[in-house]
Amino acid sequence: MRLVLDTNVLVSALVTPGGSPFRVYARCLEPDIVLLTSAPLIAELRGVMSQKFAWPSEEIDEAIAELLLASEVVEPAEAVRDVPDDPDDDRVLEAALAGEAELIVSGDRHLLRLDEWQRIPILRPREALDVIGEAEE
Repeated sequence: MRLVLDTNVLVSALVTPGGSPFRVYARCLEPDIVLLTSAPLIAELRGVMSQKFAWPSEEIDEAIAELLLASEVVEPAEAVRDVPDDPDDDRVLEAALAGEAELIVSGDRHLLRLDEWQRIPILRPREALDVIGEAEE
């Protein structure tokens, strides 16, 4: 399965190990899942971890290096403007489109309000676990 994790899911996974976002991220490290990301999403993750959580740059670099090892980095070719209340959320949709995602996982109300986009379901982390299952121990 090919999926995109919204930045808020990745942040939650990094900050709160053990919760649903963490379990989804752990599942994305399994070989049957293709985690999709893009340069704008990585930049957003770096900014949030630095500015909002004051993580040291070395820890941010390590987290992003792990993310990159587990991900397919896509280059969005098409600009999307489908989330007028929060245009930054369009970056998630652009990555999903570029990577031919089958699922978007988000905790963001603007994205969740869409329910699905271009036939791609948008689910909360807990709901996504029902679809993708738990990571093997």
